[in-house]
Amino acid sequence: MNRSTGAERTIVALGGNAFADPAVPLTMEHQFDFALNAFRSLTPLFSDQRELIITHGNGPQVGQMLIRAEQARDHTYPLSLDVCVAESQGELGYVISQSLQNCFSELGITRPIAPLLTRVVVAADDPAFLKPTKPIGPWYASEQLAEVRQRGYPLIAAPGRGFRRVVASPQPREILEVDSINALLTSGAVVIAAGGGGTPVIRQAGQLQGSEAVIDKDLTSALLGKLTDARLLLILTDVPCAYQDFNTPRQSPLGHIDITTARELLDAGHFAEGSMKPKIEAAIQFSSRPGTRTIICNRDILDQALTGQAGTIIEPRKE
Repeated sequence: MNRSTGAERTIVALGGNAFADPAVPLTMEHQFDFALNAFRSLTPLFSDQRELIITHGNGPQVGQMLIRAEQARDHTYPLSLDVCVAESQGELGYVISQSLQNCFSELGITRPIAPLLTRVVVAADDPAFLKPTKPIGPWYASEQLAEVRQRGYPLIAAPGRGFRRVVASPQPREILEVDSINALLTSGAVVIAAGGGGTPVIRQAGQLQGSEAVIDKDLTSALLGKLTDARLLLILTDVPCAYQDFNTPRQSPLGHIDITTARELLDAGHFAEGSMKPKIEAAIQFSSRPGTRTIICNRDILDQALTGQAGTIIEPRKE
């Protein structure tokens, strides 16, 4: 397979809700069920043999890994956060590969699928390391604080719940496996990459080492799109579109906008930290190139969004 098919090279960024539901216990069985249902709703993307990269979140899975590691702390070796991210790429890469293959079988599609552990370089001096804000892992009781703080973990408090670790979320700078991803795409494979935003690594004295951080998966997806010359970034979330004045009496849906308008709305504070804001930032970065577009929508309206009739569609600046 090559780029001559005319179909857009596409990145599909799946949110954590593709594999988990807060109302349902997180089990392997449920993850497989959720993933298969997610891919059954994405069949419009499979019909034209477009080149596909699938990225995904991993928050619930990494949270569970950290809880297990904490509970087994006296009996096994500790797991650093970068190792947990890498392990979640393996777990979800398997879930996605298995579920997507089963979906392809239902549709009569024969196509290789390649899950790829992906490392993403972040800068050691990224300002995010000075102010960690991303809550992660188990909750700690007051009597655990002294021991936990000895490990150097910054903590935040929540009334009635206890204390929780926070980590930095630095900007993705480089994707080390990008050449392999491009080669796999050209061969016709659906590539599963950059799970959880990628395993964060930093360069120090000419060497790579893991970093105790998490990278936003939408920002990594945008960078990956630029490095692979993808034309469409599809950010699937649990709402049908982005909104101006979200959650206020003035709330209104955003349809077709260019990156200039998106940046103005972003600067005016219309999008919440940790939810829609990084999606809009990713859209601005990805769609800064001619001939590209970003779609933000949920799975229920995917058909209409792909034809420009629904969702939020962000395109390059209009001249």
